[in-house]
Amino acid sequence: MPVVNSHLFENTPDGKQKISNAVLAKEGPFLEVSVSVPQALAEFNTKNNIPIPSPITGIALIDTGASKSCVHASIMKQLQVSPIGVATSGSAAGQFTHSLFPAHFTFPVAKIEIDFTSVVGVDLIGQTIGGNQLIALIGRDVLSMGLFVYNGSNGSYTLAI
Repeated sequence: MPVVNSHLFENTPDGKQKISNAVLAKEGPFLEVSVSVPQALAEFNTKNNIPIPSPITGIALIDTGASKSCVHASIMKQLQVSPIGVATSGSAAGQFTHSLFPAHFTFPVAKIEIDFTSVVGVDLIGQTIGGNQLIALIGRDVLSMGLFVYNGSNGSYTLAI
């Protein structure tokens, strides 16, 4: 079972770094993710000599409030993946309808790969961690596969799948 243990750090006045629960509270738990076409589509494209779009790599926030994992919708368009349905989601801003897409996530640090029947295409413009644009949200569909521990007092989190 691959395990990711992560601590978030802040810079100190003496030029060093220290583990920071404040940085974890501000930024949240996150992982590098590579989003690509689902395996079935990759196999279809290969069989039919259709080029497979390159994966798109960025930051994914672990979001315990998301029942399904989400991807910035424009990324799915870049990957040339067609929507397969719609879903309604609720947020503090109200109810919204979003397209569903099949997708594949790779978490390079943990060597975890997940092929999704569907993820929710959402608008993540302006959502950043450390100045980097978020490209995905890791929802409870992924968290249900393993163990997630958020240790706020220690400035750390663990994900095991």
